[in-house]
Amino acid sequence: MERYDVAVVGAGPAGCSSATFLARKGYSVALLERSFFPREKLCGDFLNPANWEIFERLGIRDGLLSLEHEAVRSFRISVSSVETTVPFSHHNGPNAFGLGLRRSLFDDLLLRLAEKEGVAVRQGCRLNYLGRENTGWSLKWGDSAAGEKVYSTLLIGADGRNSWVARHLGLAAPDETTGRFVAFQLHLRGCRGINGEVQIHLFPGGYAGLVGLGGGMANLCFTVAKEKAKESPAVDALFRKYLYRNLHLKEALEESEVVGDARSVYPVYFSPRRCYGDGFLLAGDAARVTEPVTGEGVYFALKSGELAAAAAELAFREGNCSARQLSSYDRACRQALSSRQRVNGLIRAVIYRSYLLAPLVSLSSKRIFPMSALVNLVCRPNRQRVL
Repeated sequence: MERYDVAVVGAGPAGCSSATFLARKGYSVALLERSFFPREKLCGDFLNPANWEIFERLGIRDGLLSLEHEAVRSFRISVSSVETTVPFSHHNGPNAFGLGLRRSLFDDLLLRLAEKEGVAVRQGCRLNYLGRENTGWSLKWGDSAAGEKVYSTLLIGADGRNSWVARHLGLAAPDETTGRFVAFQLHLRGCRGINGEVQIHLFPGGYAGLVGLGGGMANLCFTVAKEKAKESPAVDALFRKYLYRNLHLKEALEESEVVGDARSVYPVYFSPRRCYGDGFLLAGDAARVTEPVTGEGVYFALKSGELAAAAAELAFREGNCSARQLSSYDRACRQALSSRQRVNGLIRAVIYRSYLLAPLVSLSSKRIFPMSALVNLVCRPNRQRVL
């Protein structure tokens, strides 16, 4: 059995962030991932400008910019017949831009960084056992006869919205598989009018996010009500019946070509889970799934991973991995993320009600305050240092 200070389950942004920061502090870390990278993942493929502070601490700025991407310098929203475009704040200085970048490239970069920092990465690990062993955790994968096993003092579950770790710890609520909306993602070639923008377009019964990825490619994510998706499951039918009812979105999409497979996920939103306990933490979507209307999902994942690493380091220094000790992680997350989560919750409450958002968009189209303040709030950097 291989023994580590920390086992991190899930090699997305939250898992790689926590593993990397812990390895840099000298802890032995195993990073267990069920997939093989690079792999595609349903995502808006937009990296909010707020991420630059954490990118700098991870040391990946140059690596990111070397990947195929599109620099995004403004936010555009349309509701019915009105639209407005808001540039990202110049107060962010040289970081007043985001990136349109495929998650497969981004996640692979993070995984290679973790390996470089000394993290023991295990890909293709479909865990089938999680249990307490003495004062730590035992994790197994593979068949019972020839399977592999690791032991760790501390466990970090960062394995996404349908977290295997959360289920096995009894933290997944029974109603998590229900919801009103389904999300879809497509990669497209030949979209019109999206250069340098991340766009949100509202249509009756849902909304869509659109961003360029460089190389003539774009990412489209959209949500529709579950009953509408059942009535018209084909993507082209959903375009015609729902998305094209927003004329701005129709203009951007109608000459585009789908590249690769469509992906979908249901439900779109989960309520928060308890994110700590005796000997464990949950990070990223394993702890809280945030509907990606503000493009902050990656930020929440990276930041929660960084905070999980800080809480783990403090627990090791104190020689105490109890729930009481690790509750500092929950407090740190609330302090660092609660204002952004409240804004995200507010936008989530109005995004499906275009009659509430349309007046703000209309005002902003006349260069009046509301949307610019909201965009700046969402995209502002967080200068808090953690480790």
